Amino acid sequence: MGRSDGIRHPYLRKLGEEYERKGTVLCFGMDPVVERMDIDGSLNLADEITRYFVRIIDGVKSRISGVKPNLGFYLQYGISGLQALSRVSEHAASSGLPVILDAKVGDIGRTSEAYARFAFDVLKADAVTLNPYMGRDALEPFFRYEDRGYYVLALTSNPGSRDFQFLNLTSTGAPLYDLVLDRIFSWNEVRNSTGAVLGATQTELGKCARRIMKAGCSIPLLIPGVGAQGGSYAGVCGELDRADYDMDIVRINVSSAISYACEKYPNLKPDEAACRAVEEILSG
Repeated sequence: MGRSDGIRHPYLRKLGEEYERKGTVLCFGMDPVVERMDIDGSLNLADEITRYFVRIIDGVKSRISGVKPNLGFYLQYGISGLQALSRVSEHAASSGLPVILDAKVGDIGRTSEAYARFAFDVLKADAVTLNPYMGRDALEPFFRYEDRGYYVLALTSNPGSRDFQFLNLTSTGAPLYDLVLDRIFSWNEVRNSTGAVLGATQTELGKCARRIMKAGCSIPLLIPGVGAQGGSYAGVCGELDRADYDMDIVRINVSSAISYACEKYPNLKPDEAACRAVEEILSG
């Protein structure tokens, strides 16, 4: 849908405009791990986390087209972590970068309403990751924010994905993740900023991309698993290119390989190391 619907959805338009400006679908996962960060533990933690990621954002913003803060990494630092999350998200947004809150939420109505208010009213994120296990009504409070984006977990990059996502359904013989994609297609018909999370480490990624294109949806994709988890940016782009996928609504996420590139390049400052890592990722 996306392109063919005349007036493009605001979130898809934002993704597309960033892609057109920069020619990259790289998304920066901003996940704080204090023990790995070049910060002063005697100072205010929120300030230090913010300073760390703001410097990296400013260094790489011309080469990325989105950011993805993972809520759990900020919650572990309590109020200080949440303050930092708000500040780094605001800074990324002020730089024109789409902010995708990685929260993987989906609960009964009122609880999801609370999560949606946090993601979209408080944090002012452009999009959020959602867990579909509890069904459509658990996601509906997020869908009510009509100008935002939603990435529904379909085929994740972790080894445990095989515990459930690859189980064959007795009714069709297809794996569970295939049914989830079908549901995403139907939700996308109503809100065409509804997309999927597909793991870069899965050999089925290319098959999923081809299936999506065959269904005529071209839904937005968030693809984690590049970098420390073993996926390749160039490899993912190649799979999508072979499927003739609309790249402007794709985001390929890299987290620790950018955030903590200074571990690989100890003679560089964190922002300088991050810039070098981004160039290496993009060059394949």
